[in-house]
Amino acid sequence: MTGVRNLLLRMASRIFGCAAILFFPASAAKISPEALSLGSAQTRDLQFREFGEVFHPGTEGYLSFGINYFPLPSQAELSTSYGTHKGYVARYNFAGYFSEEMGKSGWDLGLLWWFERHGWDSEDFLLFPHYGEFALIRTVQTAGLAITRPSLDLGIAIGVQYSNPEIVSEVYNLESDSLYEWGAAVWGPISLQSSFHHSDFRHVRLSLNMESKQVRGGRESGFFTYLPNINAAMFNRSQDDKDSARLSIEQNIFRQLLYVELTGYFPDKDIRFASLKYYPDPSKVVSFDVTCYKKENGDLLWGGGVSLPFLRLSYNHADDIENLFGLHGTFVAQIHFAIAKADEKFFGLNGSRFAPMETKSFDPDFDKKKEEREKRENKEKQTTTTETTSDSKTTSQTETRQDANKKPIKEITAKGIKREKVQ
Repeated sequence: MTGVRNLLLRMASRIFGCAAILFFPASAAKISPEALSLGSAQTRDLQFREFGEVFHPGTEGYLSFGINYFPLPSQAELSTSYGTHKGYVARYNFAGYFSEEMGKSGWDLGLLWWFERHGWDSEDFLLFPHYGEFALIRTVQTAGLAITRPSLDLGIAIGVQYSNPEIVSEVYNLESDSLYEWGAAVWGPISLQSSFHHSDFRHVRLSLNMESKQVRGGRESGFFTYLPNINAAMFNRSQDDKDSARLSIEQNIFRQLLYVELTGYFPDKDIRFASLKYYPDPSKVVSFDVTCYKKENGDLLWGGGVSLPFLRLSYNHADDIENLFGLHGTFVAQIHFAIAKADEKFFGLNGSRFAPMETKSFDPDFDKKKEEREKRENKEKQTTTTETTSDSKTTSQTETRQDANKKPIKEITAKGIKREKVQ
């Protein structure tokens, strides 16, 4: 166990050593307008995938947020027919899911909202874009209601998804506001979801979460913890993306601490990217990743990253390449947080066991109760002391009276008595 951990830490240190050298990259890959145009479909699918990992009967809540930061314009240059433009990639997101039991019915009602704003602009921004000449900025939101029956391991959810392009320059594909309807259902390890644009089919996804997990009432160890998790989706090829299907497999290979993930797109025959992820704890709050991404021309991009509770650092990570407009050859820093809750305990996204956290209950009347307890103890102590003193005094008086009643025994000797002889 220690050897595996040390090996992965050495691999991570080498990756970040390379990242430090390339923090000011001159050879970072440029972003294409086509990649930015595909951002809407990629983000909508990413939100559906993340919600699918959260939506299980018994999950009480989920909260996550992320803000990417790129300090230099040379890290995300845009290449168009007009030349190369220096600018900044922006991406920040939020996700929330909260579920509560409806009285004592046994049914839980849940609310969800996923939000992301991303794009490219000539100046860095967080809230107020510059809306430069070659800017593309959009927001994507997913909202809905969910109802679950934990005792039956059953749940359904419905909602809407909205894509709003704030600005689309002429170098990008024309797009407008789009509203989608979606639905999802889960029964045990089987999850199903689909989305539509009015009456037009957009995607359908089938997930088989066969790995036994403690957070879902499963086992902590044994054969069933080594079953794979399979995620397969089909898309409307002419509308959403150039790929018609996506298949992903996650496999536990060592005590729910070390996982292999493989993802492929069809009709492509090859695997698009592979990841080796090490989690120091099965709750999956912290991770160390090594990834390999295959470009369309066949080149392999090696990278990796580390995810901490509030910070994520990566270089050439496959997830960033897929979800950040194909950006690679540069260092990514992200303020990052993601935590889920079930049975009053916490775990990371798609974690298998609860995080080893200590919880303490807080009593707002603690000081008042402490003061009353001290007063009561002092009063009892004074009462005990008084009684002891009274008993001692009574005993002393009794002994004195007894001593007084006892008369001293004196021996009397008669003197001057003469004996006469009687005749």
